[in-house]
Amino acid sequence: MHKYANAKVVGVPKTIDNDLQGTHYTFGFWSAVQLASNTLDNLTTTARSHQRVFIVEVMGRDAGFLTMYSGISAGADIILIPETPFNLERDIIDVLKKRVNAGYKYHIIATSEGAYPNIESLNRDFKTISKETIDKLPKDTYGNPLLVKLNMSQIIVSELNLRDDLKQEFQKNGVDFECRSVVLGHTMRAGTPSCFDRILGLRFGLAAMKLVLNNEFGYMVSLQGNKIEKIPFAEGVKKKYITPDNDKMELRDLLVKIRYLSKQK
Repeated sequence: MHKYANAKVVGVPKTIDNDLQGTHYTFGFWSAVQLASNTLDNLTTTARSHQRVFIVEVMGRDAGFLTMYSGISAGADIILIPETPFNLERDIIDVLKKRVNAGYKYHIIATSEGAYPNIESLNRDFKTISKETIDKLPKDTYGNPLLVKLNMSQIIVSELNLRDDLKQEFQKNGVDFECRSVVLGHTMRAGTPSCFDRILGLRFGLAAMKLVLNNEFGYMVSLQGNKIEKIPFAEGVKKKYITPDNDKMELRDLLVKIRYLSKQK
């Protein structure tokens, strides 16, 4: 609108997904992370008392920031995000077997709504979906399949329920095998905003109004460290993902190992 119609536009980065390249954090993100983290914590109570496996689906179609941050915060045992396609056997089945053999009687799996298996695992490990299932999904405007339509949390539940070897491993350790899915969905967009987001929103609003008063259009206000900066729209609205070298990736993988090693004798 600004580039081609000379519209007088300024922007603020509002999305709970935190997937805008031009800012360190968007306002709404930390509130949604806290809500998802609290829910994961609450589900842990039921998981522990009923010896259950909970697969909790968190919003995030293309980027896994919400799932990664809330999963690490709440101590989820397995975290699946779109940036790293998972291997059902290695990343879920094997980890659950190691955990139950280490003495754990409940398990929390946090998955992004857009998480999906790699092609090797899809062809080898899955019984309820196939590559054809993905190919038949509705497409976005760029022709990519809408993976969110898979309802991945329920697919994982269905796949785990078909694994007799997993059930036997649980029974061998005196644990009942029961698997449930929980989809947080748009409940993550509601609730009381955190103090950080309230203040960040006000700071963004103040900075945006200053741009308007100074006739500086075509910019998005941005959080860079602790400072509010301005950045051209063309740069600010680019997509941001969790990169392989991100320390949260390393932390997630280390925590998975620690979760089942900590009870081994």
